[in-house]
Amino acid sequence: MAEKLLTRIPVLDTHNDHETFIPVGIVEGKHSGPTLGVIGGVHGTEFASHEGVARFWDSLEPSEMSGNVLVVLMADVTAMLHHSLYTNPIDGKNLNRVWPGIQDGTLSEVIAYTITQEVVLKSDAVIDCHGGEFDEAIDLFVFTHTVGDEVLDKKAIDLAMSLGMPFVEVTDARGPVLGTGTGSGEAMLSGRPSISLECGGRGESTERHVAATFYSLRNALIHMGIVQGQPIIWEGYPVKLDHGILLKSKAGGLYVPEVEVSSWVDKDAVFARILDFDNSVIEEICAPESGIVLDVINARGIKAGGFAGKIGVI
Repeated sequence: MAEKLLTRIPVLDTHNDHETFIPVGIVEGKHSGPTLGVIGGVHGTEFASHEGVARFWDSLEPSEMSGNVLVVLMADVTAMLHHSLYTNPIDGKNLNRVWPGIQDGTLSEVIAYTITQEVVLKSDAVIDCHGGEFDEAIDLFVFTHTVGDEVLDKKAIDLAMSLGMPFVEVTDARGPVLGTGTGSGEAMLSGRPSISLECGGRGESTERHVAATFYSLRNALIHMGIVQGQPIIWEGYPVKLDHGILLKSKAGGLYVPEVEVSSWVDKDAVFARILDFDNSVIEEICAPESGIVLDVINARGIKAGGFAGKIGVI
């Protein structure tokens, strides 16, 4: 029977005496078919992706669907309500590093466990929707993973390329960088093709980035045969990156980026400078390879060993 409903799944952290909930939308299509799991709101201030997931949920019509969709409208309600960047304010943990979670763990771990049980393991494919936080500029890219299973790896890459996003990065689901502990990485390890979207940042909800999240999710429905239609490819055919490079600082101080997101940076060019409080240069962070700027920190300061940005090498 075709239906659409919203439920609240309770979550309890007994270690910190904190109770919250996870709002999950459930859509059962008119006809049988696969199930897509969508996770939104893993981080508290990734507003464009929050809005894109909400728009996607609003658009779902059970009568038009052959299959089901499970939508986590806000994974970490507590972080969102507290405007908390990167980590949950109750346990101080990054929800996107603790998957598949722990049933009796602290809040982030219980959230991850609950979503794994109620959404990931009930889905045939999973898309985890992200973006930049308040202090982070991101335009549009996605990443997926390999696990060493030829069939599953191909399904994941095919799904990623179907979304219409301009750049696709592939990482090792068991690796330390955007692999182990991430929602999409652990979903891949459970046997499901899984993707992480990265759309927007700086605390903004620009139409470009909200629409990118929305259309990527709609394209996933089309790719999986849950709805009929033609995919919307708004940036040209996606490019599969050779690899990504995370840039980090050695020194702490005032942070001055010298590149803009989505621009090209040449090898050895200055990506960012770190200044002392008299504006003297302490460090220049240079690009080790040429590539597309995928991510740039947009903050006044940076700590020693802090994340400065990311380059995608084609």
